[in-house]
Amino acid sequence: MKVCVRNSLRLLAVLALSLPVISHSFTLNAGDILISNHTGNNVQRLDPITGIVTTLTTISNTPIGLAFDTSFNLYINSGNGIQRLDRQTDTLSTFFTGTGQREGLTFDPTTGHLFSVSFGANRIEEVDLSGNLVRTIAIPGTSQLLGITARAGQLVVGDLGTGHIFLGTTTGSSFAQIGGLSAGNTYAVDIDGAGNIYANDFALNKTVKFTPAGGGIYTPSNFITGLSAPANGLSIGDDGSLTISEFSGNAISVWNSDGTLRRRYTGVASPDELVVFAPARQNPIPGVPEPETYAMLLAGLVLLGFVARRRRQEAFAGI
Repeated sequence: MKVCVRNSLRLLAVLALSLPVISHSFTLNAGDILISNHTGNNVQRLDPITGIVTTLTTISNTPIGLAFDTSFNLYINSGNGIQRLDRQTDTLSTFFTGTGQREGLTFDPTTGHLFSVSFGANRIEEVDLSGNLVRTIAIPGTSQLLGITARAGQLVVGDLGTGHIFLGTTTGSSFAQIGGLSAGNTYAVDIDGAGNIYANDFALNKTVKFTPAGGGIYTPSNFITGLSAPANGLSIGDDGSLTISEFSGNAISVWNSDGTLRRRYTGVASPDELVVFAPARQNPIPGVPEPETYAMLLAGLVLLGFVARRRRQEAFAGI
C-alpha cells in the first residue's frame, strides 16, 4: 500500500510539471502538440483545447524531428545536428553535430539517450544528454531510414526507401522486420502501451496498425484512412490518442485510441514532424503502469490547466 501511495504521489508530481507556471521557462500543458513548420523555420505549439497555434521557438534552419527528455527540455533535429531548447531558461543552443541530414528523433527514458536518424547517412546516431555520440546503428537491408520511436526499451524504425518497419531494443543492435507499407512513402512510426505499432503511409493516406500475434509476428490492419498525406508526424499521448500531421491538408488530426476522430485542426502551416507533450510517458516512473491507465487523471489535469489559463487571462484583462 505504501508503495502504491508513493508511486501515485510521484506520478502526480510529474504531471503537475505540465501545468502552466509564470516564469522565464516556456509553458506547456499535458496534450499540447509541438509541430515542425517546414516553411517557417519555427516550432509551433498547438493548444488542443482552444485550437490556437503559436510559435514556441524559431531556429536558423528547418526544424525536423522533435523529442523531450525527462526534464521536458525540447530537442530539435535540424540540418546535420540537434538543437536543445532549455525549458527553464527558454534558450536555444546547439546540442550535437552529427553526420548527414536529420529526420526522426526520439528519447528513451530507459537509457536516458536520444536516437537521431541521419537520413543522409542512413543510420541512427545514439546521443547521451551531455551531447556525446554513444554509438551509431545501421540496419541491414535499409536505404532511407526516416521515422523512429522508443517506448519501454523498444525501438521502432521505419525505412522510407523499402517501406519496411523494424523492431529492436534501445540497447541492442539487431532489428527484426515486423511489416511494411508503401515503398518510398513510409513515414512516422509510434508504439502504444500495449505494444501495438503504428505507421503512416503517405501515398495511401492512412495509418496502419501492427498488432502483436505472438512469436514475433505482427498482424497489419488499416487503423485510420482518408488522411491527407500523413507525414513524419505521429505521436501517442498519455491518454492513448494518436496525433497525426496531414501535410497536404495543412492540418493536425487527433484520433481516439479506438481509431475514431476526436478533432481536426486546420490552417496549420506545412506540418510534418510533431510530438505531443505527454509527461507521464516522457518521464515514466518505475513500477507504475503505462500512462494510458491514467487517462482520466490526465484529463482532469488538462482541465485544471485550462482553468488556470482562463483565470490569468481574466486577471490580465481586469475582469
